[in-house]
Amino acid sequence: MEALNDISILSWNIRGAQNNNSRRHLKEVIRKYNPIFLAILETHVPYARLSSFWTTNGYTPVHIVEANGHSGGIWLLKQAATTFIATVTDSNQYSITFSVNHGDALSHCTCVYASPNPTLRNNFWDYLVHISQTIVGPWMLIGDFNETLLPSDQRGGIFHHVRASRFAQLMDHCGLLDLTTTGGRFTWHRNNNGIRILSKKLDRGLANVEWRLAFPEAFVEILCRFHSDHNPLLLRFGGLPIIRGPRPFRFEAAWIDHNDYSALVESAWRSSNNNTITALNNVRQDSITFNHEVFGNIFKRKKHIENRLKGVQLYLERVDSLHHVLLERDLQR
Repeated sequence: MEALNDISILSWNIRGAQNNNSRRHLKEVIRKYNPIFLAILETHVPYARLSSFWTTNGYTPVHIVEANGHSGGIWLLKQAATTFIATVTDSNQYSITFSVNHGDALSHCTCVYASPNPTLRNNFWDYLVHISQTIVGPWMLIGDFNETLLPSDQRGGIFHHVRASRFAQLMDHCGLLDLTTTGGRFTWHRNNNGIRILSKKLDRGLANVEWRLAFPEAFVEILCRFHSDHNPLLLRFGGLPIIRGPRPFRFEAAWIDHNDYSALVESAWRSSNNNTITALNNVRQDSITFNHEVFGNIFKRKKHIENRLKGVQLYLERVDSLHHVLLERDLQR
């Protein structure tokens, strides 16, 4: 039975949702982390163009803020199979606020994509202060705030003290705390001719005291960056997931696309002596072996590449190295 501690939210400024590489990365992140909610930011395209992609991957829309040309866009989605009900209480061009209830437990959540324009962003800060005055109970925010808070949130470039102070005032007025973050220091990077010239923590999770008391184990993980200049963020309400034993058998749609799988099914049926139950058991056992030997190796390679890439990206947070920038590009392909 689901509880609010089981909730996880993936937030990612995808810089264009129709990009094939980004969608491939999304599918891999969904497979690996299985987030309950998705907040996809800076989408660039109408949701209708990718609705079938989300249906195929097991997600349904909660609320859609369409992009204005190539500017903005927030898609809030949830797992189609989840029993959690998300009730949208407010939305505008830069945010979607919703609540999730489970018995007496409650969480208010706001997904944010703040404008890169400082004036519009200041107006949005005022808007969030207004929202905070209407919310009673635990409240968290996650997304791209397009602003740094501390000098340590930036490497390279000029730190804007006035803008950071305005952001800090927002947090103070709303009673918000910066959520514990793992997986790196920065969430956005800009390169110039292979040299990393600027890194910032623009994406983050925030929460009020009530939310932190309700979910003391919660933390935000900065995931590996592949095809956007922003890292995805994963917020787990209940901390690290509990390993509950072997996963039950599930048919994987990807098997069908493999050249050898149809022959495996045919062989399993031929060896069943026309007994349907035996045939199904044969297919099940052979599929488990097939998945371990064929797809298991693929997943191991992907995990190895992702671990190497994460190590390179963490190194580049501390040291400028053309060799490591080129290695990062190679691993991202």
